[in-house]
Amino acid sequence: MVKNDAFFPKNPQFSPFSRKKTPAAWGTLNAHDPSLLETEGAFYAFSTGNNGQDNYQIRRSPDLVHWQYVGQAFPDPAALSPVFAQLGAVYGKPVENTTLWAPDVVPAAGGGFWLYGCYTAVFGNNYSVMFLAHSPRPCGPYRYVAALAVSGGNWGETPNAIDPQIFYDRSGRMFCAYGSFFGGIRVLELNPATGVRLDGFTFEEYRAGKISERQYYGGKLLDSDDAEGSVVAFRRGVPVYPRVPIGEPMPAPQCKDFYYLMASRGSLFRDYTMRLWRSSAPAEGFAAGEYGRSGKKLSGSCTWRRSPAEEGFDFFAPGHNDIFRTSDGRELLVYHNRTAFGEGWPHYLFLGLAAYNGDGDLVFSLNRYAGERLRRIEREELAGKAFDYILLNEDDETPVYARGGLCLREDGVMTLGGAAQGRWRLFGEYCVDIEWGGSLFRGAAMPAWLEREGRAGITISLLGRFPLFLNQTF
Repeated sequence: MVKNDAFFPKNPQFSPFSRKKTPAAWGTLNAHDPSLLETEGAFYAFSTGNNGQDNYQIRRSPDLVHWQYVGQAFPDPAALSPVFAQLGAVYGKPVENTTLWAPDVVPAAGGGFWLYGCYTAVFGNNYSVMFLAHSPRPCGPYRYVAALAVSGGNWGETPNAIDPQIFYDRSGRMFCAYGSFFGGIRVLELNPATGVRLDGFTFEEYRAGKISERQYYGGKLLDSDDAEGSVVAFRRGVPVYPRVPIGEPMPAPQCKDFYYLMASRGSLFRDYTMRLWRSSAPAEGFAAGEYGRSGKKLSGSCTWRRSPAEEGFDFFAPGHNDIFRTSDGRELLVYHNRTAFGEGWPHYLFLGLAAYNGDGDLVFSLNRYAGERLRRIEREELAGKAFDYILLNEDDETPVYARGGLCLREDGVMTLGGAAQGRWRLFGEYCVDIEWGGSLFRGAAMPAWLEREGRAGITISLLGRFPLFLNQTF
């Protein structure tokens, strides 16, 4: 008897993918580079400015499913005149960009909220300012406090001061991960009492040669020339299971503390993809071992449609995500997505339930979040069941359509079209291993709302050489 059916989502009645021009009617439309905050019994999504709402867009939700656009963080652009003045002095000519990019908002030590934002002079270069602002209310308006970092020229050598994301280590030290493409992903330590740089260094000191590049811009979390939109999250006591052959008893896990780094790689308009790194330290070691400079691929352009002729939405160039944990323990991946292959605009706000596989790596449900929660999965929920599957590959530009006919048999054999292809097992609370084609895929089984099926069911998200996603069929 399967228990805990209350953890399955009911029909969420998702709002349609709006194309309306009135911001009040947008819902999830035009949400680009999202970051989440929970406070006062509601959830807030902050995102990059666009389409005339350029000074950071704010959305509110009671349930993480239905979202309402509620305004801008800086309704009066004059509030950021110190930022514009500082960037103009460094750039030395009129700026070309008119929007604020990729904010992050966290509770402030003295009450209210700190917004970490950035402004850049021109797309494709690194004349940028990263700044701190404050408001007593989550919806603002926000007031400028101080600059955190300025980047001016030397594209390809110095980092780009954009995409700030705040995280805390196991002892409560406060950090800001940031950076974009050339110059790598960097990290600055902040003062948790004031929200500003702990070292107090200024761009003027750096430009005058009084401090080094590393002192001003911080160390490198990731030495990469094609990653951006970084986020770091610390998680305690993640179960890690040994890799033993399927059919042998699974030993008890070791519980370990990890810092998870995610960033996106590729073109925003073509082959954007989310990547994962992991370390046992807050500011180093992410690219060690199997993670490397490229990280583990978590996403790509794909769809649960089985052919171009079938109706449904796509996951096209998904990325620039937040790792978010609710006050009641739900783990979510929050990202932007386009809903049709090859479509240049617009972006929409997407959320997916997340979990940890047998290796302790983060995996996420490739289904729109509908209110489901992680729970123990019983073997009878998987054994003998049929699934559609998506197996991604190295080519992020080629959309991948779902295929049917995968079955997890009662005897632990995985079949495709009735032919044995590998083996599978369920262990822990919800961990799943699949051996297929000489490779081991490790993942997690989760409740989900399966839009192609029009009902709730089980989804399985796994990581091997590439991501593998399974949705139950009926």
